[in-house]
Amino acid sequence: MEISDVDDWFKVNETEITSIVELFKSDKCLRRVELGSMKYISQNCENSSPQETKIKEIQSKLTSLGVVLAVAHTFDDGNFVASILINRRGIAVSGGGLEISYWEKFPVYLNDELECGAIEALYKEKWYAEILSSEDPCL
Repeated sequence: MEISDVDDWFKVNETEITSIVELFKSDKCLRRVELGSMKYISQNCENSSPQETKIKEIQSKLTSLGVVLAVAHTFDDGNFVASILINRRGIAVSGGGLEISYWEKFPVYLNDELECGAIEALYKEKWYAEILSSEDPCL
């Protein structure tokens, strides 16, 4: 999928996508959910039964969307971001890909990427698509 296709994909899958974000927002202990073994993924808190249930629910939604990873982070200033990796090329460290992100407040430090097209605002407020690259996408 290319960045230009994300809006249409988002519209078709909006309910599933936004429900993943709501699950992360409702449980600050969750920080990363992926398909496959979660054995080596540490969350922000000790594992609990309710947390395991939410992880399984998010994994089910990821499967439904045909993607493999969702992450969330709350910054020290309270800003919250949740991202879903749509596709990945190469290895995680040196590869690239495409993700969508929900930002409570879009950070000023990403304005350059927004202006050069490496990040695109989606039709729904607070949602963005981003090209992931190990190199500066704006050069």
